Amino acid sequence: MMAKKEFQYGNYTSQVFANIYLNEVDQYIKNELKCKYYFRYMDDSIIFVKDKEKAREILESVKSFLEEKLDLELNEKTQIIKSCQGVNFCGYKINENRLKLRTRGKKALKKKIKSLEKKIYKGEISTKDAYIKICGHLGYIQIANIKNLSEKLFFTNMEEYK
Repeated sequence: MMAKKEFQYGNYTSQVFANIYLNEVDQYIKNELKCKYYFRYMDDSIIFVKDKEKAREILESVKSFLEEKLDLELNEKTQIIKSCQGVNFCGYKINENRLKLRTRGKKALKKKIKSLEKKIYKGEISTKDAYIKICGHLGYIQIANIKNLSEKLFFTNMEEYK
C-alpha cells in the first residue's frame, strides 16, 4: 500500500519539478522571442507563428537555449507543420480555425457514456452518480467544437440530474 502512495507522490513531484525547471524556457520563449501563441503542458509544447522561416528561427533559438541553459535536447517528435494541418496537443486537434477533440478521446468518452448508461439501466448506479463520473470529461470537452457529439451522447438537460 505504501509503495502505491509513494508512486503517486512521485508523479506529482515530477510534474512540479518539470514546471519549475521548464519555467526558464517558458520565460525565454514569451519574453525574449516574443512568441504570443506558445503553450506548454509538462514537456510538450506548441508555438504558432505566421510563416515557416520564422518557425525555423524560433526552433533553432529554442534548441540552443535548451542545450546551453538547461542541458536538454528536443526529441525526434519535434517538427514544423502548417497550421491548416492541425496539431495534436493535450487530447485536442488544434488548427487555425478550431479546437476539436481527437478521435481517440471521442471514442473513449463514448465508451464511458455507454457503460454508465448500462449501469443506470441495471440500477447499479444513479443518474446523479453517473453525472458525477463524467463531470471531468464535461469540463475537458466544453472548450472544444463538440456540438454534434454532445447532442448524440448526453441527456437533453443535464441540470435536472445534478
